[in-house]
Amino acid sequence: MRVLVSTWPAHGHLLPLLPLIRAAQRAGHDVVVASGAEGVAEASRRGLPTWDIGPSRAEADAAFRARVPDLTAVPPEHRMTTVVGGIFGAAAFARAAKLVPRAEQWKPDLVVHPITELAGAVVAARTGARHVVHGLGPLPAEAWDWFGARLGDLSGEWEVPDLPATILDTPYLDNCPPALQADAVRAFRNRRPLRPTSGEVLPGEHLPWDLDDLPYQRSVHLTLGTLFFGATDVFRTALAGLRGLPLNVLVTAGPGSDPQRFGAQPANVRIADFAPHALLLPRCAGLVTQGGAGTIVAALCHGLPHLILPQGADQFANSATAVRAGVALALPPAELNPAAVAHAATKLLEDSALTRTARTIQAEIDTMPAADEVLGALLAG
Repeated sequence: MRVLVSTWPAHGHLLPLLPLIRAAQRAGHDVVVASGAEGVAEASRRGLPTWDIGPSRAEADAAFRARVPDLTAVPPEHRMTTVVGGIFGAAAFARAAKLVPRAEQWKPDLVVHPITELAGAVVAARTGARHVVHGLGPLPAEAWDWFGARLGDLSGEWEVPDLPATILDTPYLDNCPPALQADAVRAFRNRRPLRPTSGEVLPGEHLPWDLDDLPYQRSVHLTLGTLFFGATDVFRTALAGLRGLPLNVLVTAGPGSDPQRFGAQPANVRIADFAPHALLLPRCAGLVTQGGAGTIVAALCHGLPHLILPQGADQFANSATAVRAGVALALPPAELNPAAVAHAATKLLEDSALTRTARTIQAEIDTMPAADEVLGALLAG
């Protein structure tokens, strides 16, 4: 069977799809990942066959900035729809122009895509392939109002006018534990739970530090993810608040970035550009991050509480969700300073209720169906 996975070109959009991709490979299916340059690079690093189908994330961002040079001029209530439609929606038209003809020649049997990538939906409708929409963890209940807003125009362009209605009955793989958020992207009616993971470990992959000589027993992981890692001032503020506490601070500064930009650090701080969560999080007692959806779920896969420093995109909504669920504290930008970080991080590790709730959700995650089971049910149905 041929499986086409079409995804937005970002680390955090590809990684949640990996359990299903690996399940398909274990079952002997022919899997191809179609994405822009950044997604292709990450998929190729993981040994996956790829199609480079632009635009890249950088190209999509640049095109949006050219069309909307001043987002602050957009009324606040319209900014999310403007950003999502202007970046993800606009890119779907360009991606479909390249992806649909190639897919029609290849003739996939199954098409999988996250809610952020609409070209894959058009491919499924045009080819008659089985169609699966993949969740990305905690997302606002109304998220499909944003991401699906341009599907009508895209479907009309490709002569599949029923797609905006039929997609809502397509199997939606919900990898968000219900105790964290039960109504993530609630528009989809045919919901299938899927156990998330904190990622995979590639052959020969290891942590970038020797953690056996750390001065303290407890460690926290500090990261701003793979998109917001350029916020050096936020990193510096967080480090200033954390490094004086009796704990180790394990920092990932962003893929390909220079860890030396933060200067000399005390012995309890270790900085690298990247570390696989599947190896790092078992060594941690908590996280301090920007609050990406995938990072929140990865932490809960290990029963870890979270201090969230939201920076943009969906992170403010994600932080509110995690705080409501009782697994996180949050410091918005206006409240971010070293003393506040130190106080919140201390509370994060001393408030046993946060860790207890995180471990309860970890146990819930462990009961969710694994990818092999979910794939088997999809193909049998």
